[in-house]
Amino acid sequence: MNPETIELIVDEPIAGHFYWILQKHDDGKHGGSIVVESSQGPMPSYSAAMMAGIAALQRRADARNDAAATPPIVTVRVDARQAIGRGAGR
Repeated sequence: MNPETIELIVDEPIAGHFYWILQKHDDGKHGGSIVVESSQGPMPSYSAAMMAGIAALQRRADARNDAAATPPIVTVRVDARQAIGRGAGR
């Protein structure tokens, strides 16, 4: 994976508390991932956290687009195991 690729993760560390995280994969020098940006507090549902994370990712892409000749590609992948049934009754 390109080290400049930013990944959107939605995590639920406590039942009913969803957080979004934008992270880059480390270039191999330190291992793991580097958090670029994250939610300031919990969101009430998986879908709310996903949408807020997508908005943050789009803001970063828009800012980068203003400075670059080639616009970045924004791709979002949803983990169906996490998305199915989440947020429907919450």
